[in-house]
Amino acid sequence: MNIFSKAYQKIEGFVLRKASYLALKAALGTSPRSSAPSTTLQHRAKMLRVQTLQSWKSAVMLATDLENPDKARLRELYDNLEQDNHLGSVVESRIAKTQQSPFRVVNEHGERNDEAKKLFETVWFQDFVKYVLMSKFQGTTLLELIKTDGEGRLTEVTEIPQGHFNALKGIILKETGDTTGTSYRDGKLSNYYIQIGKDYNDLGLYTLVAPIVLAKKLGLGSWLDYIEKYGVPPLFITTDRDDQTHIDQLREAAENFKASPFMIGVGADKFEIPNLTGGNNGEGVFDSLIKRADNEISKRFLGGTGLTDEKGFVGSVEVQFELASFRFESDKILVKHYINTYLIPLLVKLSPLYAPLASLRFEWDDEEPMTTEKLCNIVQTLGVHYDFDPEQVEAITGLKIVGIKDTTPTLTAIGNEKKKAYTITP
Repeated sequence: MNIFSKAYQKIEGFVLRKASYLALKAALGTSPRSSAPSTTLQHRAKMLRVQTLQSWKSAVMLATDLENPDKARLRELYDNLEQDNHLGSVVESRIAKTQQSPFRVVNEHGERNDEAKKLFETVWFQDFVKYVLMSKFQGTTLLELIKTDGEGRLTEVTEIPQGHFNALKGIILKETGDTTGTSYRDGKLSNYYIQIGKDYNDLGLYTLVAPIVLAKKLGLGSWLDYIEKYGVPPLFITTDRDDQTHIDQLREAAENFKASPFMIGVGADKFEIPNLTGGNNGEGVFDSLIKRADNEISKRFLGGTGLTDEKGFVGSVEVQFELASFRFESDKILVKHYINTYLIPLLVKLSPLYAPLASLRFEWDDEEPMTTEKLCNIVQTLGVHYDFDPEQVEAITGLKIVGIKDTTPTLTAIGNEKKKAYTITP
C-alpha cells in the first residue's frame, strides 16, 4: 500500500464519519423506504361482519391450507373477537406486565450500559414488545422496521396485516389472496423484517377461544332481543262495550300511554300490565352465560379467574396469581429471545447509531429496586452501627440533607459542690 492509498483511506474515513446517515443511504441508493412493501399494500375498509361457528371453521381451514394458506378470513374473525371487552382486558394485562417490567442492557461481563439502554426507552420498543406477545394470541406476526429519522434513529415498527403475507412462502402480498409477492427473507429487504412465530399452522390462542367468545356474543344478542320484547311489557285493555268510537278512544289512549302514563276508563274498562316472564329472571339466564364465558377466557389467558373476579378469596387469588406469573415469565423469555436474536442484529445493520449494541445483550432486571421505605428501614436498623453516604440517601429519598444532628448525650450536674450527681439528657 503506497502513500497515496493510505492518504485516500484516511480522507475517506473522515468524510464517512462526518456525513449524515441519510446522505450516505441516498448516495448508496440502498434506502428501501420509498419501495417498502408496506407502502404498496392494497388495504380494504374493515367490515365487522357477523361471525359464526361456520365462519370460524372456514377461516381455520383456509389459514391451514397446505399449498397457499390464506389468513384474510381468520384476521376478520380475530378483529370481531377483539371487540369483546373481557378478552381485550386479559390480553392487555398479559402485554402490559411485560411492557412495564424493568430491563437492562449489559456486556459479556454482565456490566450495565445505561447509554445503550436509552436506545430502547422509546415508543417503538413498547410496540415491538406488544407485537411479539400478540403472536401468542393471533399467531404468526410479521414486523417491518424501516422508518428512521434524520439521525438514523428507528421511529416506528409496522405490522404487516396477517392477510398480506404468506409465512410458508416467506412473501408479502400486495392484495389478500395473491399467490405471489415480494420476498422478505431473501434479498435487500431481509434486513428489515422480523417474523414472530412459525411458518405454518401457528394460529394463536384466539382460534381456541373463538367458540367461547362467539357464544358470549350470541348470549348478549339474545339478551337484547329479550329486553326488546319483554323489557317494556305490553298493555292489555278489556272492555264490555263494542261501539267502535269507544274502541278507537281506548286505542289512542294506549298508543299515548308511554308519553302520559295514565288512562281513564269508563264502566267495566280494565287495564292490565301482565308479568309475561312467569317469574323467570331473564338476567339470571343470560348473565350467567356471559360470566361463564368470561371465566373460560380468563382461565385460558391468565390460568384462573381470581385476577378478574372481584369476589375472589385471598388464598385462591394468591395461587392463581402464581399461575399467572408463570405466563408472565414465559412472555418475558419470548420477548428476550427475539430482542437478542433478531432485533439487535437488525438495528446494528439499520443504522450506525445502534452499532454499540453489537457487543451487548438485553436482559430483564429482576432485582428489586431500593425504595424510600426500604431505605428508611435499613437506616433505622443499621444506622446505630454504621454511617451511610448522605448523597446516596438523597438520591433515593429526594430529601436534601443539610447537616447531621449531634445525638451525643450531655451530663448535667445536680446537688452541692462536694458531691455532685449527673443526669444524662439527650
